[in-house]
Amino acid sequence: MILSLRSALAAFTFLTLANSRPTSGYISAATSTHESGGEEHIVIVNKNAPITPQVAEVLQRLDLHESHPDVRHVFNNSVFQGFAASMKSHCLDLLANMSDISHVEKTISISHASIPTTMDVRGNAPWGLQRISTANRFSGSPSAMDYTYAYTDSNLGSGSDIYILDTGVYTAHNVFSNRAKMLWSYDNDLSDQDGHGTHVSGTAAGNILGVASNANIFGVKTLSSDGSGWSSNVVAGIDFAIKNHEARSNSQDHSGSVISMSLASSSPVDAINAAVFAAISSGIHVCVAAGNSATDACSSSPAGGGGSQGGAITVGAVDISNTPASFSNYGSCVDVYAPGVNVISSWIGAPNMVNSLSGTSMATPHVTGIIAYAMAANSTLAKNPGLMKEWVRMQALEAGDGVLVANNGVQGAYQNQRKRGEEKGLQWRFARRAFSGLDALMVCARSEKMAVTSAWLCNAKRSLGL
Repeated sequence: MILSLRSALAAFTFLTLANSRPTSGYISAATSTHESGGEEHIVIVNKNAPITPQVAEVLQRLDLHESHPDVRHVFNNSVFQGFAASMKSHCLDLLANMSDISHVEKTISISHASIPTTMDVRGNAPWGLQRISTANRFSGSPSAMDYTYAYTDSNLGSGSDIYILDTGVYTAHNVFSNRAKMLWSYDNDLSDQDGHGTHVSGTAAGNILGVASNANIFGVKTLSSDGSGWSSNVVAGIDFAIKNHEARSNSQDHSGSVISMSLASSSPVDAINAAVFAAISSGIHVCVAAGNSATDACSSSPAGGGGSQGGAITVGAVDISNTPASFSNYGSCVDVYAPGVNVISSWIGAPNMVNSLSGTSMATPHVTGIIAYAMAANSTLAKNPGLMKEWVRMQALEAGDGVLVANNGVQGAYQNQRKRGEEKGLQWRFARRAFSGLDALMVCARSEKMAVTSAWLCNAKRSLGL
């Protein structure tokens, strides 16, 4: 009799719970067919559905929950919601029949867009900073650091937040002056074992090496130690940046936010494109690499989000002579070009390490830095990503054949280094000042198979003679 009573109570409890749960696509624990071990997919909720479901509800329909080992990420910001989870075909079939789901997409590999080279470093400032701050053509060795960076606003990006979605940032590097922080990582490892993210950060906002040298640098690790990763990590990184931006946007010392993504996929990824659109809708500027396949930039993500039809700013690469790099992607999705061949910037291993790399990855942070610089100087531009994009293109200088080279607005101010003391209304930076005390400057280069291995070799040691 006791067993019968327990059975009756259990049956009553099960029926009560089943009747109280959503009926659309719901699978109870007793009838669940969910199995672990499937391939990872990104799922985005349809916000235009008559009734927008909560992420937890969608997971429940699949007999999953946020802490389930098969659920890798949960996206939950004010603009888009969803998750990334490993699922087999039966779950995908269920999702395909849910009208309140807008995207179901298999995660794919994402890699950064850089080409390694070996260069020595001497002198004052890298050529890229002179290129973006003058209208005049110039020649010289891209490996030298005897160029000059001109600017008119002494804030140099103060109060601007730069989110570097990459391999991480070596925050202890001297060029960051305690302005760099690692905030998030897809695998909880906040270090940069690859160097790519540190190099990008130095160009965007490093002392001497970078454009907006007073901006905040926030590392959001979406790529692994070999420079590759998954699209779900990129979406999760954008999700984090949106939430952090919203939390900081009311601070008095906050000028604005820009996401910098020096990465590219081999084909379009709808989830990344949607996340980029969401970031822009939340007021974040988004700057992305065109890619290094010497093909149409519209064929990959997030580069395809640029051009006249997209809100992102897609950046191609030019060399010191303003010639588009042979590897750079091109086409209608590319908004501007920037220095991307033999670019010297910060590196991992020690606080005074630098390296020279090439790629649209290196071009992108030049424009990211210009955006951070402009946000601190102009609050109207800071709050309007669409207007900022137009401003960036308007300031860019024509280099022929439809190529626009990014510029910070100073344009023709620089004449030559001998006359820099005669210039008025400008402020000039010298590497000699910022690198004071960094006598041992080591120049390192990676192996040619950078996308496969994170190995790098120290092949030269130079003293700046400071």
